[in-house]
Amino acid sequence: MPSPNINASLSWAVLYILLISAIPNFVLRSEADPQITEAGHGCSLINTTNPSALIENRKNAFSLLAENISSTGFATASSGNGTNKVYGLAQCRNDLSMEDCTHCYTAATEQIVKYCPSEIGARMIFDGCFLRYENYTFFDQAQDAGNSNVCISDASSRPKLFSETTQRLLAKVRSKALKNEGFATDEISANGLSTAIYGLAMCRRTLTTNSCDVCLQHATLLAERCFSLQDGRGLDAGCYLRYSTLPFYIISSSSSSPSKTVIILVGTLGAAALIAVLWVLFMFRHSLRKLYTKVPGRSQHEQAEVYFAAEEDNKWGHLFTYDSLRAATKNFDSIMKIGEGGFGQVYKGIFSDGREIAVKKLFVKQSARAFDEFVTEVKLISAARHRNLVRLLGCCTRGLEKLLVYELVPNMSLDKHLFANTAKPLSWKTRFEIILGTAHGLAYLNEECWLRILHRDIKAANILLDNEFQAKIADFGLAKLFPDDMTHLTTRVGGTVGYTAPEYAVHGQLTDKADVYSYGMLVLEIVSGRKYIDSKLPPPMELLLGWAWNLYEKNEVFRMVDRRLIEEPVLNKQEILKVIQIAFLCTQGEPELRPLMSKVVSMLTSSTEILTQPTRPAFIDDNSTSNGLDSADVGWMVASTVASSRATVSISLEAR
Repeated sequence: MPSPNINASLSWAVLYILLISAIPNFVLRSEADPQITEAGHGCSLINTTNPSALIENRKNAFSLLAENISSTGFATASSGNGTNKVYGLAQCRNDLSMEDCTHCYTAATEQIVKYCPSEIGARMIFDGCFLRYENYTFFDQAQDAGNSNVCISDASSRPKLFSETTQRLLAKVRSKALKNEGFATDEISANGLSTAIYGLAMCRRTLTTNSCDVCLQHATLLAERCFSLQDGRGLDAGCYLRYSTLPFYIISSSSSSPSKTVIILVGTLGAAALIAVLWVLFMFRHSLRKLYTKVPGRSQHEQAEVYFAAEEDNKWGHLFTYDSLRAATKNFDSIMKIGEGGFGQVYKGIFSDGREIAVKKLFVKQSARAFDEFVTEVKLISAARHRNLVRLLGCCTRGLEKLLVYELVPNMSLDKHLFANTAKPLSWKTRFEIILGTAHGLAYLNEECWLRILHRDIKAANILLDNEFQAKIADFGLAKLFPDDMTHLTTRVGGTVGYTAPEYAVHGQLTDKADVYSYGMLVLEIVSGRKYIDSKLPPPMELLLGWAWNLYEKNEVFRMVDRRLIEEPVLNKQEILKVIQIAFLCTQGEPELRPLMSKVVSMLTSSTEILTQPTRPAFIDDNSTSNGLDSADVGWMVASTVASSRATVSISLEAR
């Protein structure tokens, strides 16, 4: 193992470099500006039943936040108990001085209680800092329905060039932020533009890198609506993104006095020398690590054998060798790739004896925790065996690469049959069998398996079809165990935009009813042959759920049925109507109004009519606007303001 003295030397050397590199920024810092221009605020629509308790807990939480934010620029805190307990988070922009950060935070605390005096949750967004409190833990929440964009200033004289340049800039700062603990600034110029464009991206420090990326991508989409103007912001629960033709963040000056130049020169030379020393130490340590990993019984592959191969009944599947999988996939050739998602790439593999498999290469970081999570995921998937679940055959580990080996499901994923203009579209009989098979698979996961499992990402792309077009649920990358003694889990939001249940998207409260909601959205897609959102369609039809419900209320629901089905000579309209009603029951706003998946199976297989009539589902805008959410449904009212009489504000509340 590396010597403790080597570790200590590395730590002190890194600390010294950090101190040296901070000198230029400290010396060249511009004049104070607390950046207290308001970008937006939001209040929960729920008022407390005990105002005095809420106010006292909020005051105590804000006081605790103030103690830490004045020295670190970031803080979390909690105060009280029960429904009036207050969880708080505050964070300043990294480029603000601690004095400016304190001023910004103080202004935020004063303003938030004016806007939201007795609400159980609220947020205050200034250009320089962010403050939020809730009566539940939200620290790992990247997105929610209270997002917005703020557009300000004059239109660009060359809108197309300006828009393209801004797009490149935001992609650049987003990429830099992911490598720099969630914060980055940059500028970009283009021939034909009279000025440079400046950009800034910042995530809450409680987010993982993946969550930060998801948030900044969505913030970019929000900011895109401002690209015709010279200043815009994208705001979400976990991040802040802004561009402007004015340098709104602190930029180091290009000119400096001789004394400053000396300091910078000394710091640079010292840093260069230390980097050389660090490189030698790193190579030495790396050599020791390589020797250490060669010790018998210590490699990850051999660790995997302890977990999998040692099982006498081969309970967790076969441990494949990397060479055998590489040969089966022709060295993971692109022509063998059959899919790709947020968690990995999937390749078709053919063994020498003719057996066909699907090999999924996971995106996994190198760490003991990452390996433990990989082991847990394999065990979780292996624990669930059902005819409507894709079967896991085994796994493989090799250094940074973690591979899962599944049975090959030949007819690919459902989305490729639903949303493409195939020569032979799926018949209603086939679609009904897919709907029923998916329900069986989910009922098994949620209620019947010896481990209760929540899938969290039910969608058409994750439903595979076998030779007989029977449904098999796939991709358990987001799956969670659900203990029997718990009513819900509070966790980071995972899944796909449009399929996520409202209580999970907004509050991070996960139950098996979240899978039920996703299933309901999937069923509507299967019946209609279109995706949950299609921006190419006019506003009344853009969002599938809202459009379908409006037609249902008008007794015109068959207008939503896939036209390719209407052409069938014999169509069971009564069965289609029942399926649509079940879909609406699954997408009810209140989780307790949604049926269990076992009940869904019962309704699908019963010849009787559905007795429970669905009410208005969640996330529907009566006006059928492109935003697709009614503010009363999401529980947030967001008011965005800017200090300009020429400001144009656009607010977006979107389901995820």
